[in-house]
Amino acid sequence: MGHEDGSVQARYSHITALMHNRLMDGLTEQWEEALAARSAMYPRSPVRALDALVRADRE
Repeated sequence: MGHEDGSVQARYSHITALMHNRLMDGLTEQWEEALAARSAMYPRSPVRALDALVRADRE
């Protein structure tokens, strides 16, 4: 951020627990929507990790 005084940078770079939780909730929602959209397109994947996630989403 370019401030010589570290206390200024600390003030503006600090996130609260509420901010963190809101970010995680939003990212989780986007992930779940993307997984559901992928599952709707095709219920299987040749990628083993994605296949497990897609199948778990359909259960």
